[in-house]
Amino acid sequence: MLIVSHQQPWLSFEDKIDTINNLAERKCYHCFRGGINVLVPVVLAAGKGKRLKTSIPKPLVKVRGESMIVHVLNKIKRICDSNTSIVVINPDSENDFRKALDSSVLIANQDSPKGTADALKRALHLIPENSDILVMYSDLILIREDSLKAMTDLHSFNKCDITFLSGVTDKRFPYALVERDKSGNVISFKERKIPDFPPPWEFYIGPIIIRKEIVEQYIERLVPNSETGEIYIADIVSLALSDNKSVCGFKTKHDEEFLGVNTPEDLELAEKILSD
Repeated sequence: MLIVSHQQPWLSFEDKIDTINNLAERKCYHCFRGGINVLVPVVLAAGKGKRLKTSIPKPLVKVRGESMIVHVLNKIKRICDSNTSIVVINPDSENDFRKALDSSVLIANQDSPKGTADALKRALHLIPENSDILVMYSDLILIREDSLKAMTDLHSFNKCDITFLSGVTDKRFPYALVERDKSGNVISFKERKIPDFPPPWEFYIGPIIIRKEIVEQYIERLVPNSETGEIYIADIVSLALSDNKSVCGFKTKHDEEFLGVNTPEDLELAEKILSD
């Protein structure tokens, strides 16, 4: 496995970029704005899994014989035809991840949990300019390949700056709330917002594609949440909307895709769904 970080002077920046650039050679790209953009997968996997009550990092907990992170990476490989992804981890677990992951996976470090946007920021130095970033979460193992494919197709066809996966439900989730106008255009995208209107509600589930330049434009403008002290990817989307960037969303019809594996009960349910 190639471990890349600012603390490793023996690996040149050019070597890092050369490694990521081979994504295009492996067909992990798409036509966009008259050219070719590399689609770089980044999996956020720095969670320790305290609620899951496990002694190993949550992403390495096995479901049906494979760790959750491997489930997610395999889905990415099948829709993106690439073995090369970036995984953001807590460096305390580096040795465990080295043993579990393929040697082609690149690792970036998030020393402390400061939110999803901060985790994404830790991977930016590994991503070439003019790239699109496919952000995934290591505990969302029930995301379907056809949903990911539909999301990437929508992003490319509509030439979106940002494209996310969402779902509509009568149940409240602790996810970003999505609001649209009567024409179906996204007009609001707020992390942890409590709905002030009756259901059904649309929530952002997790997978998202963002142009690297969009992330760089807004990442330093994010304000930490007053309750958690963290910065979130949803806040990037909200700022982009306020500047009239093109924000698209694909709505899945599969309720199980909402499930993140955070507790022993979640793990048991995920095992059952994957067994059916």
